[in-house]
Amino acid sequence: MASLKKIQYPVLKKAIEETKIIDDHAHLGLVEYYETFPVEKRIAFVTDVFKTPRECSYGWDYLLDLQYEAYEKFYGFSRVDLDNPEKREELAAAYAKKRENIGDFLDIVMKAANVEMVLTNMRMPKSLEGKKNIKLIPWLDCLVLPFNNDHLKARLLGSWYVRCNEYELQLLKEQYKFQAGGFSEYLAFVDQVITDYIDSGCPGLKFLLATQRKTVFTKVDETEGPALYEKAKTGDIEAYTKLQDLLVWHIMRKAVEFDVPVQFHCAVLDNTIDYYDAYNLKNFIDDPELQKVKIVILHGSYPSFDHANSLATAGLSPNNVYIDISGRIMFGNHPQNIAKMLRNWLDKPMLWDKILYGSDTLFGERYVYTCAKTGRDGVYLALAGMIEDDMISEATAISIAQRILRENSLKLYKV
Repeated sequence: MASLKKIQYPVLKKAIEETKIIDDHAHLGLVEYYETFPVEKRIAFVTDVFKTPRECSYGWDYLLDLQYEAYEKFYGFSRVDLDNPEKREELAAAYAKKRENIGDFLDIVMKAANVEMVLTNMRMPKSLEGKKNIKLIPWLDCLVLPFNNDHLKARLLGSWYVRCNEYELQLLKEQYKFQAGGFSEYLAFVDQVITDYIDSGCPGLKFLLATQRKTVFTKVDETEGPALYEKAKTGDIEAYTKLQDLLVWHIMRKAVEFDVPVQFHCAVLDNTIDYYDAYNLKNFIDDPELQKVKIVILHGSYPSFDHANSLATAGLSPNNVYIDISGRIMFGNHPQNIAKMLRNWLDKPMLWDKILYGSDTLFGERYVYTCAKTGRDGVYLALAGMIEDDMISEATAISIAQRILRENSLKLYKV
């Protein structure tokens, strides 16, 4: 079993283990949802096939043991069988079988992980709709990309996401019976989609635009919308980029109106490093009109953690920037590294109410469990180090842990 060798503060460790987690960022059922799409419209790496513990360990012995533990606990796979190449086909079939009733299976995994609620994002399959312990945070990229996007398909990663978004927008237009018109008609369509998401109980919104373009969004007056819309329709890339910026700002204003946070993917995925930097969002918090917008920097702006730090601490007026710790820094990492990352932020008490636990679960439901364990261990190590350095008491450490794992998300997302 994957575990920490030495527990110096058992009261803190017990409190962390007993805290019911609110996971603010995951992708439960996303593979099931996109399996209904034409193959060429899917995001290529959004798959869920059986992989051995070693293939899921990212080189860490800690994660290797944890994957063995999860497979045994939830699938009944023994270590001997998992290490036997001749058993792979049999195990893969059993693994696929579990996905046939994902809702009930997730209840089992979440209970074992002591995870009370997951805010799953992008999209949700019908099999998970109506579950009280899972809420959707929809991604809105497709609404920002209404015209020809061939210029955004040069990058392999961008091509996957753009094609998916084009199909998503087509489905939404069919659902809302959208009739082609001008800018005002399209903006009304965007507003109706967002309003319906919020009215259906979505506790936040999300952009993944960093996979497709740089996330510096210039403020464009909406009076320019009609002209930009018509130019963009004809293939004017400069006008189209400005139209995208305008639409993002419009949606951010809607987020203020509905008082919901907006998540931004901020973690390097390919070699266009500048696309992902949290600093790209600086002009939102600079602008008085959006002072009240709540921004969640997903993945802590990996690997530019200091940039997330700066954005979340900046300003004399109230700062509404939050830091989520999901992604590779959670599901593919060692707790000691998570602790180091957390210390970068926890050394500033103003951030104690701004750090949010997330898993980024995508490649199998067991990751709800493995990430919860890795996250708890990372939070413990960070806070134990602060106690050891005489910075905080154990009681304060418990309070901080409960905020990171649960309370901060409860307050922010109002779930």
